[in-house]
Amino acid sequence: MTGEPGALDTARRLFLAVESGELEDLNTIFVEGAQVWHNTDDSLTDIPTTIRNLRTIRENARLFSYRDIRRTLTTEGFVQQHTLIVVTRDGRRIEDRCCCICTVRRGRIERMDAYHDSAATGAMAHKAG
Repeated sequence: MTGEPGALDTARRLFLAVESGELEDLNTIFVEGAQVWHNTDDSLTDIPTTIRNLRTIRENARLFSYRDIRRTLTTEGFVQQHTLIVVTRDGRRIEDRCCCICTVRRGRIERMDAYHDSAATGAMAHKAG
C-alpha cells in the first residue's frame, strides 16, 4: 500500500511527545487548526484544549505509558491501536484501550479520530469535577 510519506514517523513523534510530556511539540506535529474527535463525547477538540487535557492527566499520574502499540500505514495517514496505562497519584490503575485514526499531510496531522474506552476515560483527571 502506498501511504502518506512520513506518516509512521509522525505517529512515533506524536505518541513519544505525549508519553514523555513534551506536549508543546503537538503544536508542530498537528497542522494549525487541526482537531481531534472523541467517540466518548462525539465532539471535536482543538489542539490547545487537547494539550491542556493531556497536561492535567499527566500531572495527576505517577505512570503514563503506551503499551501494546500496533501502527498501520493507511493511504491517508495511519491507524494506531494501543493500551494507555495510567496510574494515578492515589494508586488507581486505568487501562484505556484506544484506536486513533489520523490523516497526515506533508508530515503533519490534520485530523485525529480517537476511539477510547469510555469507562477508562471517565476516570481520567481531566474529567473530574
